[in-house]
Amino acid sequence: MEVGLLIPWMVISFMAVLDFGFCAYGLIATQSAARTIAAWGSATSVNASNLNSGQSASVTKVCNYAIDALQYAPNVGSSVIACSGASPIRVSTTYNAQGADKLPTLSVTVNYTVPLLAIPGISPSSITLVQTVQSPVRN
Repeated sequence: MEVGLLIPWMVISFMAVLDFGFCAYGLIATQSAARTIAAWGSATSVNASNLNSGQSASVTKVCNYAIDALQYAPNVGSSVIACSGASPIRVSTTYNAQGADKLPTLSVTVNYTVPLLAIPGISPSSITLVQTVQSPVRN
């Protein structure tokens, strides 16, 4: 009888541990994606004309870096090939010609929606992780 009372709590605890692991991995992978994109942007001297204008080569490269960094995260894998539509990954970049220290900066924001093992009425079915990184751009 005591086992019957404990099993539901054990199952909920197990699901919570799995969800925590998914979120922790997603958070680390999202931060890594944002840092990788910012490093690429600062190393290639991106600027407002080739990034914010939506130039397809830069946008595609930024999206590919994010997908590569998040490829082992839940709900990404090989099924995600773009950062648009129903994709769980969203990437936005902003070039600022004069940052806080009067130098050009690139700001990269990566949004990743992590699926959770939803328990109706107790937990949500997903959570969105947002990571932003700013990097100076060399001239």
